[in-house]
Amino acid sequence: MAGETYADKRSFDATPEPAGRATKGNVDPGVARPGRRFVIHQHHARRLHFDLRLEMMNGDLPVLVSWAVPKGLPVRKGKPHLAVHVEDHPIEYGSFSGTIPAGNYGAGEVRIFDSGTYDVLEQADGKLTFRLDGNRLRGEWHLFRTRSGDGSDDWLVALRRLDLPERDAPPELSPMLATLVREPFDGDDWLFEIKWDGVRALAVCTDSDTTLVSRNQRDITATYPELGRLHTRLVALDAIVDGEIVALSGGRPSFEQLQSRMNLQDAREIERMVKRVPVSYVAFDLLYLDGRSLVDRPLEERLELLHDTVVPNETVQVSQAVPGDGVALFDVARARRLEGIVAKKRRSPYRPGRRTKEWLKVKTVYECDLVVGGWSRGEGSRASSFGALLVGAYTDDGLRFVGAVGTGFSERTIDGLMPRLRALETAECPFVEGPSGIKGGRFGKPISAPRWLRPELVARIEFRELTSQGKLRAPSYKGLVDSGDAQQCRFDDLSPS
Repeated sequence: MAGETYADKRSFDATPEPAGRATKGNVDPGVARPGRRFVIHQHHARRLHFDLRLEMMNGDLPVLVSWAVPKGLPVRKGKPHLAVHVEDHPIEYGSFSGTIPAGNYGAGEVRIFDSGTYDVLEQADGKLTFRLDGNRLRGEWHLFRTRSGDGSDDWLVALRRLDLPERDAPPELSPMLATLVREPFDGDDWLFEIKWDGVRALAVCTDSDTTLVSRNQRDITATYPELGRLHTRLVALDAIVDGEIVALSGGRPSFEQLQSRMNLQDAREIERMVKRVPVSYVAFDLLYLDGRSLVDRPLEERLELLHDTVVPNETVQVSQAVPGDGVALFDVARARRLEGIVAKKRRSPYRPGRRTKEWLKVKTVYECDLVVGGWSRGEGSRASSFGALLVGAYTDDGLRFVGAVGTGFSERTIDGLMPRLRALETAECPFVEGPSGIKGGRFGKPISAPRWLRPELVARIEFRELTSQGKLRAPSYKGLVDSGDAQQCRFDDLSPS
């Protein structure tokens, strides 16, 4: 090991790491008197690694003799893991957790992976056998120096025995669902979060891999390869996290962009789309941690553990819960054109696969007045009437088609509308796109045999968002605006400010 000390490598006016008391060099772990405490840090520097630190005495001063272990202590017998002996750390470092700023030695996030007491079972030159009694790890390991002859101080660490408690059975891999309500509310018994507009997914993480499971229990890991190493961002032996896969555009989720990533199977196409439309994972619940099921624990406790477990970066974030103030959060969501909010009972358990009133969702929707320029033939029970109204708004070039509205109609509404639609029928398409540009329906196909109308009727339409192609997402009919002026239905009024 190089002769540099902990203090030689750091500027304590630039890093929050503790300075500690000065020591006379680094001790030899083969002969130094052991202490009792240990800590393992999970260090997200240029590369993820783990730092094993054992309390030993430097004269009468306790220090943490340290090894950087890239793969962490092995939890299976077999191939030993590399452990690089580094400088001793001050004993105060045992409680350090935080961010080492960029530009400093070891810059990155540091978290305490485990801590507790240890016993030395064998100690000799270049050899150390010890037992850990930690919060996560219990067992015995061998540390021994390699004989490389190149002046490095590389060691290997091998598992001797592991004494972990019996594991709980994992919960059902089916997410808990929220009940839709119409209005936001406040309440001291509730926590409120943003409703993320993406793909729901459970992240099943071990110490070596991540599996993403969709709401209908499909393995979707290959579709989102940039999320395949979520396990490396968790301070855990294993875990099951609930969250949402999102594609961000301008700082807000875009379901439209995410659709280009959904259901892809060709590996080359997936690789190409990873670069064009990267996704991230927003975690909002924790179902399982270190062999323990958490589904019966109250939500507040699960969220506290979630924040302790996830180390955020550009790939994974933790959704923030706001206590009590649902109305204010809803106003923020609506102002930012987000999907809505979710209200969750503070002490609610996690109920896999069930839709309950312990979780409630309130969606933000937008209303606008649009010109009815045509209609499409209905199918099934609506074969004798229309399937959707074709609506638009004016630009300087004329009436622009913005979508086909096929929901929000009762039989009585349809019966009242049909005479008015037939009275305005014309042979000429009122939209500037022309018939070939009028597409709608579930798969965006051209509308077959549309009927055109003189652009006089104005309808109030509810919708979720305006896509980048200028089309309404999830539009729904609210009613006719009999006093509406078609020329005042402007496309610019639909666009986010």
